[in-house]
Amino acid sequence: MNPSKFRAPFISKDEIEKAANEIRNRFKSTQRIPVEVLHFAEFDLCLEFDFANIHHLGYDAFLRPDLKGILFDRTIFTNPSYKQRLRFSTAHELAHFFLHKDIYGHLMFSSVQEWIKFIEAIPADQYYWIEQHAQEFAGRFLIPTKELSEALNETMQDAETEGLLTQGEEWVLEFCCHAIHSDFGVSYPAMQTRIRKSELWPHPKLPMEKP
Repeated sequence: MNPSKFRAPFISKDEIEKAANEIRNRFKSTQRIPVEVLHFAEFDLCLEFDFANIHHLGYDAFLRPDLKGILFDRTIFTNPSYKQRLRFSTAHELAHFFLHKDIYGHLMFSSVQEWIKFIEAIPADQYYWIEQHAQEFAGRFLIPTKELSEALNETMQDAETEGLLTQGEEWVLEFCCHAIHSDFGVSYPAMQTRIRKSELWPHPKLPMEKP
């Protein structure tokens, strides 16, 4: 495939949500919160885990073009302080596995460098869209809407009880993200992005802003 001719498929947020939910409904190991995404990838999908020093290239992980494994950066994989980041990166690569099989399945490369060279030659706007698909999937897979709604409602109730709702929308969002992000095994920024982009925010308990 000529990378300059690459065109990203159109996949709506609703379709991504549906795909994430269908996968979680099909595999029992993904139905607990936090989702054990590494276990799912290795033992349910039988993906091989390979390791290389790729962080300096700007990547934490790559889905292999043959769809048989994920190549991880050694530092990210072994450093406990990167656990949440590793989990999100894994879910991101699984998005390519599930959403972009038609693309990846037709690509063959002999080295990581060759694969990176191909990726970097894809038109920027087209690469942006497949990465947006992957980010959206990762967020909805690790932070499912139903479970997020329940956690957010409970946290908003706590905020109301403590008299915090008058502090402003952004302050309340920060309170909620800090309260629940670790329950889902994701970072504070990942939770913030997930809530902010969801239909669950602004939450109905927030007081109406005066015009």
